[in-house]
Amino acid sequence: MKNWIKAILIVSMVSPAFAGVIKEAQAQREVDDAKQALATMEARKELATFLPEQDAYRARIFFTKAQNFLNDSEYDKASFYAILSTNFAKMSIGRGLLAKAERDNLEALASGKALESVVPTLKGAGLKRKGASPVFSGTYDLKALYNIKRAPKVDDVPALSDDMQGKIADMAPILSVQKEVKIQLVAKGKNDELAAKYGASVKDALIVKGIDAGRIEVVTKKGKDSVEVTLDGVKAK
Repeated sequence: MKNWIKAILIVSMVSPAFAGVIKEAQAQREVDDAKQALATMEARKELATFLPEQDAYRARIFFTKAQNFLNDSEYDKASFYAILSTNFAKMSIGRGLLAKAERDNLEALASGKALESVVPTLKGAGLKRKGASPVFSGTYDLKALYNIKRAPKVDDVPALSDDMQGKIADMAPILSVQKEVKIQLVAKGKNDELAAKYGASVKDALIVKGIDAGRIEVVTKKGKDSVEVTLDGVKAK
């Protein structure tokens, strides 16, 4: 990159543009070109955090100098600084694009690694993948849910066990990133009230972890006390 800058400066210095023969029209064109290059640089909002500060600063400063010299009819100097401004604006964009591409590549690699961790993470949380599909599911009994052996009364349903809270904490980051995943809770109990309590326990725990309630469907059924969690649409490797 340093060699590139040196080359630009050398070309600029040996150019006839700086031999005292610059006319107003030529200087005006070069200042206009610098203005356009600067506007293009400023318009690249997606590069705002990647533009090299020094290059962008020089592009602005040199343009101001070029404009001032043009106003003072010093066309040689106006042309000189206009060309420098144009070159630094273009370099700023180029280096900004390279920096963004590097960031994007790193994020892609990180994303790939994250996808590779989905299956073992969900497996550790008690969810198994159905073949190679994007569906993961698992059923949690009373011991897993509340660390109890017998069905409680409706008004005595305890808080989720620490172990179950930990499993939900493991699921949450994946669900937070993969917002398209649908979540279904099939809660079963000896009556609908108990089943609803079980389902609400898990749903509330997910909401506390930042999962939108609108993504969570709760279905209640009569049956053996448990909650089946199904995630549909999971991206994993």
